[in-house]
Amino acid sequence: MSFNAAASTYQRGRPPYPEAVFDLLARRCGLRPGARVLEIGAGNGLATGPLLAAGAHVVAVEPGANLAAILTDSYACDRLEVILADFETATLTGGFDLAVAATALHWLDPATSTEKIGGLVRPGGWLAAWWTDFGDVDRPTPFRDRLDEVYRDLLPHEPGYRQSRPYMLDTDRWRGQLTAGGWFDDVAVEVIAWQQTLTPETARDLWSTFPNIAELAPADREQFLTRLAALIDDEGGQVDDPRLTVVYTAARTTA
Repeated sequence: MSFNAAASTYQRGRPPYPEAVFDLLARRCGLRPGARVLEIGAGNGLATGPLLAAGAHVVAVEPGANLAAILTDSYACDRLEVILADFETATLTGGFDLAVAATALHWLDPATSTEKIGGLVRPGGWLAAWWTDFGDVDRPTPFRDRLDEVYRDLLPHEPGYRQSRPYMLDTDRWRGQLTAGGWFDDVAVEVIAWQQTLTPETARDLWSTFPNIAELAPADREQFLTRLAALIDDEGGQVDDPRLTVVYTAARTTA
């Protein structure tokens, strides 16, 4: 709910998902005009918009009222239903062709969520979950190395950029969660490499959405964001920052 408390900053700061995500859903998971899609943790609609553009009928579950309001204002149409609720307690009618969780699955209870999703997706349907890692240790940059100095000063207990291991690349963990209970199988993982061009302003907005930055004391948070922006100014006012979007897809079993 920290994202909901700063919904306008989240709206400004978070970049769209790459088109390749939705190409993959169309190619492997049956995203098409008329498909019935359950979106878990829809936020401000970063995935909702492309799902609707593909012609899907979307039931978007979002617990944050401020984010849900942005979602509704941005994408209102007769193919979108927004349900203001936690996924775990939401009352939903099954028969979905596809369930998606864009930067949301890690917020759900792993012991119960897969079973609930499985009960809502029709046999032969699909589940897709993805996250964006805001960095790529295999593509280090001078900007990232300098940013590590800011982290060391203000968040000294966090690993350096080159030592980090994003949770979305823990494939054993996610394969285990997606296949728990036998609801889904045939798990595939696709890693999409791209980059985001940052300016001082867009970097401030983006990093403001990260919980570890938002939870700093106000003076420390402002120091972090000011130093972050100054690094980009030093690079001529913009930097190309590597990104990875990691997509897990799993087929609903027919048994």
